Amino acid sequence: MRERLNTSIQSASLILVAAGLAWVVWSNDTTMRDMLTYLIILIALIESLSLYLIGRVYPESHTTFKMGIIATLLILLGIKIMLPDLFIPLTITVFAINFLYNFYTNNKRRKGAFKRKPGKRFR
Repeated sequence: MRERLNTSIQSASLILVAAGLAWVVWSNDTTMRDMLTYLIILIALIESLSLYLIGRVYPESHTTFKMGIIATLLILLGIKIMLPDLFIPLTITVFAINFLYNFYTNNKRRKGAFKRKPGKRFR
């Protein structure tokens, strides 16, 4: 159940990004930098929720990658201030990497090859 919810959340985040970028194209009020800032915050929240839902089901490598994506999204907010010329290309690159990885993990999960290995717990 949680895996299906995770897939729905990831699909919703892709739709959200597409809608936000379409808003910038057709609206004269919002700039690309402002919309990307809002999207970064929303995607960071969505990724955190996703990590919470499936953190114990997916492998540790997935958890590490998702934590890196969340950290990268938050770092991008600092890059917006320090290097404004690189903000838009870097943000689009991070979004692309995140969505490609989401599609990769969803397809691998459907095949049953993406599960956490049972390990020894410290007692």
